Amino acid sequence: METDYITITYQGKKEKILKYITESKLQFNKRMEYITLLEKAGIPWMEADRISKVWFCITFRNCRYSSDIYNKVMSYQKHTK
Repeated sequence: METDYITITYQGKKEKILKYITESKLQFNKRMEYITLLEKAGIPWMEADRISKVWFCITFRNCRYSSDIYNKVMSYQKHTK
């Protein structure tokens, strides 16, 4: 259920990110903020895109993952708090 691919600049390169139909504008903007944190941490784009989707599911969909995955994904968010 996709709607739009949005082009962003990530680590100096143009990348396309998918905005899902189920994502509100606020949720998408929060995911973009999280992707910025991943960029600052030096995470390659493909991994950042994957991690941001897991972060979205944890944060907005209350999905559960193993503690290893949860801790890895949420550790990037803690750098700003």
